[in-house]
Amino acid sequence: MLAADSSLTIYNDNFAVVRGTVPLELREGVTDVRFNDTTAHLEPSSVILRDPAGKVALQVLEQNYRADPVTQSLMLSLFEGQTIDFRTEEDHKSVVIQGKIIRSGYDRASSSNDADANQPIIEVGGKLRFELPGTPLFPKLADDTILKPELNWKISSPQAAKLEAEIAYVTGEVSWNADYNVVAPESGNPLQIVGWVTIKNESGKKFENVRTKLVAGDVKKIKD
Repeated sequence: MLAADSSLTIYNDNFAVVRGTVPLELREGVTDVRFNDTTAHLEPSSVILRDPAGKVALQVLEQNYRADPVTQSLMLSLFEGQTIDFRTEEDHKSVVIQGKIIRSGYDRASSSNDADANQPIIEVGGKLRFELPGTPLFPKLADDTILKPELNWKISSPQAAKLEAEIAYVTGEVSWNADYNVVAPESGNPLQIVGWVTIKNESGKKFENVRTKLVAGDVKKIKD
């Protein structure tokens, strides 16, 4: 389920507030909703979902946020200790060999600067390799794997309803800064000032046709 971008308020402390809409089709009782148009740095505790018209008394019973979209390194970690196929080139021919994944090298939370500690280790023919022996060929994706960051909700509604709900949340990895160029004439007093604003978006989501506000100053935001 996707949302139409509405507004983006960017603070100069590397975070932003995102507001948009989510089309919902609720049945009477509890409805499971999947929403995959979020950033990869969303703060789950900041999420607000509501009916802006106030006509539907929807209630979020449960919320789950997943920011582990499938990648090659993640798939390797899912098959650690198992043997899978690898496609490689031998004598200018494409061949498939088998290798056991001893270590995937995947550690999203790792802060280690040691590249060797994050290298995969693959056993091929009884010997260990500190690199992939070819392109890994994985079995089909499991039902619980995701391709994009995703919010899952259990939403309770007293009656069936179709509406454009409003979503708002705080995300990290969005920032802005301003630069100014001053052009002084050879003589006279008037100065020409040209200002540029640079927005840096590393949130993992593209924002298109969105109303943008830039806020400067120290924001009283609680930090861990």
